[in-house]
Amino acid sequence: MTKKYNKFFSAAADFNLDHSPYYWVTQVHAQYVQNVDHALKKYGLDNSRRRILLALKAKPQASVSELSEMVISKMSTTTKIIYRLKDEGLVNTYSCEDDARITRVVLTDKGQQMAQKINDLSHIVLDQSFDGLTPLQIEKMLESLKLIFRNLAH
Repeated sequence: MTKKYNKFFSAAADFNLDHSPYYWVTQVHAQYVQNVDHALKKYGLDNSRRRILLALKAKPQASVSELSEMVISKMSTTTKIIYRLKDEGLVNTYSCEDDARITRVVLTDKGQQMAQKINDLSHIVLDQSFDGLTPLQIEKMLESLKLIFRNLAH
């Protein structure tokens, strides 16, 4: 471990939680989820279902395993959420024509409408969260987060 990163590690003698990037990443994420969850309560949704619906909006007809990867969730958890969404009439599932072992998921019309409502609410929270930042600052933050993710992914 190089000394140039010492102040960011909890083992450092002079460690301060304010210097921990992962502390702030988790704090920001938790606050974002809390704000979005609060806004979604009127639609009877939670963050888990929101993430699946928006993933399907981004990748229509995704397989359960693709959705699981997109939302970083275990297959069993993703499957439970999908069947809950299916019971609520927001998604449908079907077996893939090429490989019947693969289950594909699609948004229903009701699911499309809900995804749009989620996007509208999410934009309000995002506007609030990015107040005081320039688009360039947001782009730089995204570049940094992507680089950290790639570093951790190998």
